[in-house]
Amino acid sequence: MSSLSVSAPGYGPSAAYALNGGGITRFSAATKATPEMMARVGVGDSTFQQQMRIAGDPNAVDPAVAARSRAVQAHTVFRQGGQVVAAVWRDGQTQMSNGLASRLDWTALERQTAALSEAQRRDVIAAAIAKQLGGSVQVQRYGDSGAAPTRGAVIDEQAAANRAVRGGR
Repeated sequence: MSSLSVSAPGYGPSAAYALNGGGITRFSAATKATPEMMARVGVGDSTFQQQMRIAGDPNAVDPAVAARSRAVQAHTVFRQGGQVVAAVWRDGQTQMSNGLASRLDWTALERQTAALSEAQRRDVIAAAIAKQLGGSVQVQRYGDSGAAPTRGAVIDEQAAANRAVRGGR
């Protein structure tokens, strides 16, 4: 791969530039990103402050988005040995451990469920996971309505189990 040559002074491949409101701004080689420059979203920040920090840092976590994600209820939860090994969520996402995701034929599942409703699709995926896990799996099916554990509660349960395995670390 080759670079295009640039004849204008100061515009060589070693110079770093960025567009700044239509103009070009040169960054000094001495400018380094520091932890202080990274966005920090604090609980007490105003909504505007949070939005500005999130907009400026692609790694920032929007607390409202995280809360909505944690609030999604389970469609089906799978346990082996009392521990959660997989879940299908009512928003259509799945969560799996123990290399289970690589053992499922996702291409075939996609073809099989293409014409189905989202509710039917979740049922088919849950059945495929149960089949893959075999007879030792405990399946807790909640369906698409009614009380069910939230994603946040399941994640917290898994985190507590992982800490216990590591001796509290």
